[in-house]
Amino acid sequence: MIIAQLSDTHILVPADGCPAAAGRSETLRRCVGDINSLDPQPDAVLHTGDMTHQGRDGEFDHAREILSELKAPLFVTPGNRDGREGLLRAFAGEAWLAANPPFIQYAVDGFPVRLVCVDSLSTDTRKGDLCATRLHTLDATLSEAADRPTALFLHHPPFEITGLSDPFMYQRRAAVTGLAAVLARHPQVIRIFCGHAHRQQTISFAGVTASTVASIAVDLRKGTYPEAMATRPAYSLHHFNGNGAFTSEIRWPVG
Repeated sequence: MIIAQLSDTHILVPADGCPAAAGRSETLRRCVGDINSLDPQPDAVLHTGDMTHQGRDGEFDHAREILSELKAPLFVTPGNRDGREGLLRAFAGEAWLAANPPFIQYAVDGFPVRLVCVDSLSTDTRKGDLCATRLHTLDATLSEAADRPTALFLHHPPFEITGLSDPFMYQRRAAVTGLAAVLARHPQVIRIFCGHAHRQQTISFAGVTASTVASIAVDLRKGTYPEAMATRPAYSLHHFNGNGAFTSEIRWPVG
């Protein structure tokens, strides 16, 4: 199984005249084109949040227009910039999205790896949170298929990010310890994929390999990159090898 991960596209409406708008649209188009050129095609594309910059309907409309060109099925998790309400309006009617859910959490079956998307949004800060309700729902969702290899997707990484002045991405430490407690009961979770950090990092969290990816919005990307890559967008491909593990690679679309 192959999963393409997009994150932190921070799409703006070009007509608003923001200088960054055209560049962010173009980098997302280049990533979509590169994904569509792959052979074999990914089984799924996951966007791990901050699809938009301000969560406005026009931004979602523009992002969806670009993402509609994908050949592979698209699934999304909410980012703090998106907000739940805007994302629910933008993706209303999608089979994976329940009508008016309190949180955007769902599982996708039918692949060699079960995909579980987790809502890590806080109500009053851009940092992440996982309340008791979400942790309970996640625990129940994982219990439904305890024998299936499973990957989690969420916007906020539950670990500290090196190189940042504020490395902890959550509002409460209890949210992260609660997630670790859920994972301890579910060894079928073999990988955690996150966004939000705008840079690449991979660690072991609660015994599970967890990673972040660079922001596709190049003007917001963090970290140091070779000069030839500094202005090129990047997304990640994750290959499930069938033996219970993923290997990942960074793709740098040209164009």
